[in-house]
Amino acid sequence: MVLFKGVIRVSETNGFVKLNSTTSEPDRAPNSVYIALLAIFTALTTVATIVFIIPIPSTFGYFNLGDALVMISGILLGPIGGFIAGGAGSAMGDLALGYVGYAPFTFFIKGGEGLVVGAISRYSGNKTTLRFWDVIAVLLGSIIMLSGYYIAEVVFLGLAPHAALLELVAFNSIQVIAGSAISLIVGPMLRGFLKGYVWKSE
Repeated sequence: MVLFKGVIRVSETNGFVKLNSTTSEPDRAPNSVYIALLAIFTALTTVATIVFIIPIPSTFGYFNLGDALVMISGILLGPIGGFIAGGAGSAMGDLALGYVGYAPFTFFIKGGEGLVVGAISRYSGNKTTLRFWDVIAVLLGSIIMLSGYYIAEVVFLGLAPHAALLELVAFNSIQVIAGSAISLIVGPMLRGFLKGYVWKSE
């Protein structure tokens, strides 16, 4: 398998095997490292989803902090990793808390959120500072989450439009604003720290 263009060097850094190219940035990190990070961020997304919740009686949903990890996963792992960690991690949170009816919708909504964030934020490269594309990424990811749950609740779960709208305004909007703020602060810093250990393209 060809991982890099140009000459490859192998060195050890903090226990990781890091591959560097003398002519260009790596296209992707070693598969084992990427898979390990994917598993870690999927688990962290589940934990962030269930660690603090506020039930919403009108829609049988709940407020949580998982969006921060969904977006961070997208920033660090790209669109595919963002989809898997965001979708699977969040859906497992629904299942763990007993919100079984929401889990299938959560998988695709939060997965889509992570995918969009990953697809757009990749244009920021591996910069350690906040970039324009990071802001656009979390903004569009937030729209995916807000519109996705509204449509799912009204069209598929049969909830009253006014109840779904109230949840969107009073809970989900605050949830994605908090998640966006956290991801925009933490994501770029972690992106720089993990430079060379995550895929640059998928």
